Amino acid sequence: MSIHAALSLLLEEYANAKSQAFAKNPMADILRVDIPNAIAAVVSDPFRYEVDGSPGKGRWADIPWIAVLDRLKTETAQQGYYLVYLVNDDCSGIYLSLNQGVTTVRQEYGASTKHALSTRAMDFAARLGSLTKGLHCGPIDLGVKSGLGADYQQGSICAVFYPRTTLPTEEVLVADLQRFLGLYRHLVENESSLYGRTETEDDEVGLEPENLKRLREHKRIERNRKLAQKVKKLHGYTCVACGFNFLKTYGSIGADFIEAHHLTPLSELQGDVVHLDPRKDFSVLCSNCHRMIHRSEFVNRVEEFRAKYIVKVKA
Repeated sequence: MSIHAALSLLLEEYANAKSQAFAKNPMADILRVDIPNAIAAVVSDPFRYEVDGSPGKGRWADIPWIAVLDRLKTETAQQGYYLVYLVNDDCSGIYLSLNQGVTTVRQEYGASTKHALSTRAMDFAARLGSLTKGLHCGPIDLGVKSGLGADYQQGSICAVFYPRTTLPTEEVLVADLQRFLGLYRHLVENESSLYGRTETEDDEVGLEPENLKRLREHKRIERNRKLAQKVKKLHGYTCVACGFNFLKTYGSIGADFIEAHHLTPLSELQGDVVHLDPRKDFSVLCSNCHRMIHRSEFVNRVEEFRAKYIVKVKA
């Protein structure tokens, strides 16, 4: 299914589906599975990006959505920021929006949620600057005055609207999605929390800001929970460099423990799409080797690190 076909089906059939029973309704499954799959085929990096759709929970949502989540930023539509397709209330069109998770903001700000979302959206848009040229920045109009939809309206950073009657061609829809993915990556890869936090680890001392930013992005990739689990399942729990196995040494408390190591050179992190294939782009190292390889010249070459520093020492 193409994106054009998926969005057309959603806009044409969702209003009618809402008048029917929610349980076991085909439209609910289309929103959960078929449409996310169509979008995921264009996103094309299933290890970094997750595509999730929701027709509602237990009942039809006023504003159904399909979100593209960067696992380096968030693994749920309830927090962080992400790309999302939002159908307006009367199904006359759909927005593609760079938007914010509203649940955690609601928990923190309560009655001031809309103001907080709007303020944060302006800050994000300012960080993107001229990259948003030609897009609508600021609140969008989903045709609702309350509920999650009203918060989505205020949380929009930038967006483009597609009327149902003049839905663009597949080529335009794909180009827009790729552009918004670029905006999303720009925010994630330049987020101040990567290099502006106060705590400093041993291997970060003395680094210039740009190098520190790259190193912390590297660590952020390696510490992503779901990704690390896939890496360990594929590569096992024995250090590729020195052969150390936590289970053999520490017994049950060492079971299933190892660290995932991302092999992309630090110099290639900025400005490039960071691929996250757990089979090809990662290795597994014990805590000591992981710390040492980041101090060496062989960050992306485990075998050379082993030959120079591990085999030589044992000899």
